[in-house]
Amino acid sequence: MNNQQSAMNNLPIQLSQQRLESFLNRINQATVNPEILSTILEEFSITLEELYQQQQELVTTNNASQIELQHYRELFNSTSEAYFVTNLTGQIHTANPAASMMLNISPNYIIGKTLPGFVAESHRKAFCNQLEQVIQSSQSMGWDVQLQPRHGKSFPAAIAVSPIRDNHGNLTGLRWLISDVSQRQQAEVLRQELAEQQELSELKSRFLSTVSHEFRTPLTTILSSSEMLERYSDRLSPERKAIHFQKISQSVDYMTQLLEDILIYSKADAEKLEFNPTVVDLGEFCQNVVEDLHLEAANQERIQFKCNDDDIGGNFDPKLLRQIVSNLLTNALKYSPNGDPVDFELNREENQAIIMIRDRGIGIPPNDQVHLFEPFHRAQNTGTINGTGLGLAIVKKAVDLHQGKISVQSQIDIGTTFTIKFPLLNSKNFESGDDKSSPD
Repeated sequence: MNNQQSAMNNLPIQLSQQRLESFLNRINQATVNPEILSTILEEFSITLEELYQQQQELVTTNNASQIELQHYRELFNSTSEAYFVTNLTGQIHTANPAASMMLNISPNYIIGKTLPGFVAESHRKAFCNQLEQVIQSSQSMGWDVQLQPRHGKSFPAAIAVSPIRDNHGNLTGLRWLISDVSQRQQAEVLRQELAEQQELSELKSRFLSTVSHEFRTPLTTILSSSEMLERYSDRLSPERKAIHFQKISQSVDYMTQLLEDILIYSKADAEKLEFNPTVVDLGEFCQNVVEDLHLEAANQERIQFKCNDDDIGGNFDPKLLRQIVSNLLTNALKYSPNGDPVDFELNREENQAIIMIRDRGIGIPPNDQVHLFEPFHRAQNTGTINGTGLGLAIVKKAVDLHQGKISVQSQIDIGTTFTIKFPLLNSKNFESGDDKSSPD
């Protein structure tokens, strides 16, 4: 109970005392008269009754205060969180038993110690900076810190600190509530591990489903064509034999490419994908990729390549760069079922090379765009169009290794545009270790 509350509780008693003094003065000044004396005695009796009632109320209030005080004392002593009261420099004035246990120091010796002294040395400077911010702002704050108990291992803790003010609003001290969060962090690590295991399990499931599906068609083609050649070789014309041999060859190539994609992605995911940059003329390189794709009958003259600068050179890994460009161009051709042309532009802006590939195909649904670079994910509108869902995942890994950025814009039945921005770094940047994406 503070001084203000005490003064308020004593006010009725002071008023009663004043009334008594007034009655006594009236008795001393009045001529003895039975009626007056009777009135005075009656008022005196009422006053005594009021004093008795006020005394009982004070006793009740005091008992309630003692019970409340005992309740808070029990909470203070039994809570598992460490509770401190310190001055503005962090010197401990009050600490509960949990605080002594947390810092592994006897209750008799914890008073007078400073909280910064129980902070791990690597965190102490940051802790003092936070303490200074609390004092300057006079606001409650919270943060995480690594505590170092006496003769024990350090552990992570969460701190909540609030200011203590006097009756004039001046900051006089600090209240601290500190919790050991090592178990919470361990639980979070376990949760993340379980999430990763679940993600890995889902990835394996998608992998098996995709591979079994994508292998089934070419294997069926190989089996069918080989049986035809085996059973009816003597009856087939050279042209029909050539067609069956071509189907077998194309199916083998498709499966080989699928296995190659899986191998590349697995290496990239394990951060073991080799990155061997060398000087590449981007214009010439892109033109060669376009010519290779145009060798296929279905792709002839469909890719419209433009380059606004004849001298766009930089350090690139040719193998990975071909994966990027050919994957994006192949997708643009594949998902433009009407044989529409594909725009392929190479530009230079200051120290960046910008590749843009735009098709007029089926587009990518918005819900699928957020998962576009995840392995084995395919958009819901791809239907029966062949694909593993690995191509764009490989593209993203390869772009990251080049320290580039890839973005996509797409609308259903209008088309899709992929834009890649590569920094035109010289060979020294890679040799000096600036390429943080390169494997060791």
